[in-house]
Amino acid sequence: MAVLGLAFKPGTDDVRNSRAIPVIEGLRERGAKVVGYDPIATETMRERFPDLEYAPDAATALEGAAAAVVVTDWDEFAALDEEFDAMTDPVVVDGRRIIERREGITYEGLT
Repeated sequence: MAVLGLAFKPGTDDVRNSRAIPVIEGLRERGAKVVGYDPIATETMRERFPDLEYAPDAATALEGAAAAVVVTDWDEFAALDEEFDAMTDPVVVDGRRIIERREGITYEGLT
Protein backbone atom coordinates (compact mmCIF):
# COMPACT_ATOMS: atom_id res chain seq x y z
CA MET A 1 0.00 0.00 0.00
CA ALA A 2 1.50 3.32 -1.06
CA VAL A 3 0.74 6.48 0.91
CA LEU A 4 1.63 9.51 -1.19
CA GLY A 5 1.98 12.77 0.69
CA LEU A 6 3.04 12.75 4.31
CA ALA A 7 3.05 16.49 4.97
CA PHE A 8 0.14 18.45 6.38
CA LYS A 9 0.10 20.51 3.16
CA PRO A 10 2.28 20.82 0.06
CA GLY A 11 5.39 22.95 0.23
CA THR A 12 6.27 22.03 3.81
CA ASP A 13 7.77 19.23 5.87
CA ASP A 14 5.25 19.85 8.67
CA VAL A 15 3.51 16.58 9.59
CA ARG A 16 1.57 17.88 12.60
CA ASN A 17 -2.11 17.18 11.95
CA SER A 18 -1.20 15.36 8.73
CA ARG A 19 -4.02 13.23 7.37
CA ALA A 20 -1.36 10.64 6.55
CA ILE A 21 -0.87 9.76 10.22
CA PRO A 22 -4.29 8.17 10.85
CA VAL A 23 -4.22 6.63 7.36
CA ILE A 24 -0.88 4.93 8.05
CA GLU A 25 -1.98 3.85 11.53
CA GLY A 26 -5.25 2.41 10.23
CA LEU A 27 -3.61 0.55 7.38
CA ARG A 28 -0.96 -0.94 9.64
CA GLU A 29 -3.58 -1.97 12.22
CA ARG A 30 -5.22 -3.94 9.43
CA GLY A 31 -1.97 -5.66 8.51
CA ALA A 32 -1.07 -3.67 5.40
CA LYS A 33 2.54 -3.24 4.35
CA VAL A 34 2.78 0.53 3.92
CA VAL A 35 5.33 2.44 1.85
CA GLY A 36 5.31 6.21 2.32
CA TYR A 37 6.58 8.95 0.07
CA ASP A 38 6.68 12.73 0.27
CA PRO A 39 8.96 15.12 -1.64
CA ILE A 40 9.96 17.00 1.54
CA ALA A 41 8.44 15.49 4.70
CA THR A 42 9.94 11.99 4.70
CA GLU A 43 12.58 12.68 7.34
CA THR A 44 10.09 14.48 9.58
CA MET A 45 7.60 11.60 9.32
CA ARG A 46 10.42 9.11 9.98
CA GLU A 47 10.62 10.59 13.50
CA ARG A 48 7.01 9.52 14.07
CA PHE A 49 7.19 6.20 12.18
CA PRO A 50 10.84 5.08 12.23
CA ASP A 51 10.02 1.54 11.11
CA LEU A 52 7.84 2.51 8.13
CA GLU A 53 9.28 1.86 4.70
CA TYR A 54 9.94 5.08 2.77
CA ALA A 55 10.41 5.31 -0.98
CA PRO A 56 12.81 7.73 -2.70
CA ASP A 57 10.10 8.79 -5.17
CA ALA A 58 6.43 8.22 -6.01
CA ALA A 59 7.16 5.74 -8.80
CA THR A 60 9.12 3.50 -6.42
CA ALA A 61 6.35 3.70 -3.80
CA LEU A 62 3.82 2.54 -6.40
CA GLU A 63 5.86 -0.42 -7.71
CA GLY A 64 4.04 -3.60 -6.75
CA ALA A 65 1.55 -1.78 -4.50
CA ALA A 66 -1.98 -3.15 -4.36
CA ALA A 67 -3.38 0.33 -3.78
CA ALA A 68 -2.37 3.95 -3.32
CA VAL A 69 -3.77 6.68 -1.14
CA VAL A 70 -3.05 10.28 -2.13
CA VAL A 71 -3.08 12.39 1.02
CA THR A 72 -1.29 15.65 0.14
CA ASP A 73 -1.82 17.51 -3.13
CA TRP A 74 1.75 17.87 -4.33
CA ASP A 75 1.95 18.89 -8.01
CA GLU A 76 4.14 15.89 -8.80
CA PHE A 77 1.30 13.55 -7.81
CA ALA A 78 -1.06 15.21 -10.29
CA ALA A 79 1.50 14.41 -13.01
CA LEU A 80 1.52 10.67 -12.24
CA ASP A 81 0.11 8.45 -14.97
CA GLU A 82 2.00 5.41 -16.28
CA GLU A 83 3.55 5.02 -12.82
CA PHE A 84 0.24 3.47 -11.75
CA ASP A 85 0.79 0.67 -14.27
CA ALA A 86 3.57 -0.71 -12.02
CA MET A 87 0.99 -1.48 -9.32
CA THR A 88 -0.31 -5.04 -8.96
CA ASP A 89 -3.92 -3.90 -9.38
CA PRO A 90 -4.14 -0.11 -9.68
CA VAL A 91 -6.57 1.08 -7.03
CA VAL A 92 -6.22 4.77 -6.21
CA VAL A 93 -7.99 6.52 -3.35
CA ASP A 94 -7.46 10.18 -4.05
CA GLY A 95 -8.03 12.29 -0.97
CA ARG A 96 -7.21 15.49 -2.85
CA ARG A 97 -8.86 14.79 -6.25
CA ILE A 98 -5.70 15.54 -8.20
CA ILE A 99 -5.22 12.25 -10.06
CA GLU A 100 -6.65 12.09 -13.57
CA ARG A 101 -9.16 9.25 -13.94
CA ARG A 102 -8.28 6.86 -16.71
CA GLU A 103 -8.95 3.36 -17.94
CA GLY A 104 -6.91 0.75 -16.11
CA ILE A 105 -7.19 2.43 -12.70
CA THR A 106 -9.89 1.79 -10.14
CA TYR A 107 -10.31 5.33 -8.86
CA GLU A 108 -12.13 6.80 -5.89
CA GLY A 109 -11.93 10.52 -5.29
CA LEU A 110 -12.79 11.73 -1.80
CA THR A 111 -13.94 15.18 -0.86
